[in-house]
Amino acid sequence: MDVPGLEQVLSDEGWPYASTLPVSGKDPGRFHALFGRDALIASLQVLPARPDVARATLRALARCQGRADDPVTLEEPGKIGHEFRAEPPGSFVAAGWPLPGPFAYYGSADATSWFLVLLHSLGDIGLVRELEVEGRRAAGWLAHALDVGGGLVRHAPGAGSGDLAQQGWRDARDPTSATGTGVLRRDGVPPSPPLADAETQAVTVAALRALAALTGDRSWDRRRAELVEAVTELFLPDVLMIDGAGDPIRSAGSQLGWLLWADAIAPAHVPDVAARLTEPDVLTPYGLRTLSSQEPNFRPTAYHRGAIWPFDSWLGWGGLRAAGRLDVAEQLRRGVLAAVGQLGGFPEVFAVDGSGRLGPIEIGNHHQAWTVGACWALTNSWDGRAWYQPLARPPGRRGGYRGLCSFSTLTVSRTRCWSAPPQPG
Repeated sequence: MDVPGLEQVLSDEGWPYASTLPVSGKDPGRFHALFGRDALIASLQVLPARPDVARATLRALARCQGRADDPVTLEEPGKIGHEFRAEPPGSFVAAGWPLPGPFAYYGSADATSWFLVLLHSLGDIGLVRELEVEGRRAAGWLAHALDVGGGLVRHAPGAGSGDLAQQGWRDARDPTSATGTGVLRRDGVPPSPPLADAETQAVTVAALRALAALTGDRSWDRRRAELVEAVTELFLPDVLMIDGAGDPIRSAGSQLGWLLWADAIAPAHVPDVAARLTEPDVLTPYGLRTLSSQEPNFRPTAYHRGAIWPFDSWLGWGGLRAAGRLDVAEQLRRGVLAAVGQLGGFPEVFAVDGSGRLGPIEIGNHHQAWTVGACWALTNSWDGRAWYQPLARPPGRRGGYRGLCSFSTLTVSRTRCWSAPPQPG
């Protein structure tokens, strides 16, 4: 099945670069490399049409999976990496990155969870068995991260210079920079690590559900229930992040869509969260703002504090559908596709000002993989929630499971391939 724009971002091995090289003089084209989070999300977005992309991505990241502890690169056993290049990117070098040669950086709080979500969503029993060792290691890393994080997955900069101070999807080296990356407290001060952001907890809930299905071990369901309880208590209402002192960084924004998408909050709170997500300070005619326009740190062009990302809005669209807000979800779907159509290409990010006018953002790449994926998924009504579907034992097969995901033409067969529970560490 054709996915417009996909071939331009695919590597020779079949996994997606985060962006193309510059396609015009104004295109930064900054992310032409293997990024764990980006490749996994883009692969999930196009999964029904191109499962080969998911297979290539999972294999590539499994080969790069962390094997040892390194306080500079943040490599840890079982951890899925953030970024891989032939040499360190200029931004890291300028900030004092100490290591020459091939660049392997593991500063990602959520890539490991996305790896597990995609592995389960693909439903390829052969690949699950092929990557059983890597799957167990990823599960062990996740269990350990929750244990040392007091029930949340937290992140902090490493021992070297130049790495990321914040490592959720709103990653940032310096959240006070003019581009508006990362998360700030309302007084404009960066929160103190270790940090626990809402979006990382959301995808961790999805990963724990995936692990329960992959292993048949109900202890992962218990962990998931505990995390849902913690997220409901700590991240509602309108909390973006918990800082190292346990204080909430409050603001409404697109993170609410992630919580709905992953079923990461108690059901009784879903209607209120969905209603908040659809208020006009967050929901625009062209997508979801990353930060409420009522917040002091908001700017329409701020990368993570006001701008609109098609992939981020795709998750919010899926969350609104899960919450039963089908009318608003449809408005959001049409709005994102209209914005991309008006701007042209597959923009990483764009702005909507207070008058509802649409415009580009200078630092945004023009051809971004997870925008390609979001456009296909929104056009084809695929919300990526394959991991959620109930599993039923097929007739005549012992020890196997089969389920249907929410995309009507994609049948996902699943077998419980890992007989023993993964061990933390």
